[in-house]
Amino acid sequence: MEKCIFSLLMLILTMGGALAQDKLDFGNTSTTSLEPTYKSKKKDYKNEHLVSIIKTNTKGLLLGNRCLQDVTRDMGFEYVVQPKREKLSMNGFERLIHNFGAKVKITFKNGPFWKFKLKKKRKECKQQTGDFVG
Repeated sequence: MEKCIFSLLMLILTMGGALAQDKLDFGNTSTTSLEPTYKSKKKDYKNEHLVSIIKTNTKGLLLGNRCLQDVTRDMGFEYVVQPKREKLSMNGFERLIHNFGAKVKITFKNGPFWKFKLKKKRKECKQQTGDFVG
């Protein structure tokens, strides 16, 4: 009697798993896709006003990396490089005030830990594209 109940229970469990497995849909699992792994949520950036963060040094910004550009635009900002000794560039105090206001806006849009998120995405973009020089 116990063997019969145990066998019936095992049969029900295995059949339930097989029925649930038929409903799984994995989609396209091919690894030869040319699409980037990070897809931008917004397609049209022309209507959106991006906040600019002014930098004097390009080290670590990965300015030419398309993946990181999409990440920063999704977060609502972009980096602008102004050399220090350029005629029309801002001086240190003006740049400090501008960047402070820009970072406050970005904090309200993306939350207080947006810099950590950006750092993580920057690391992922470096690994995906092989751009370790930036």
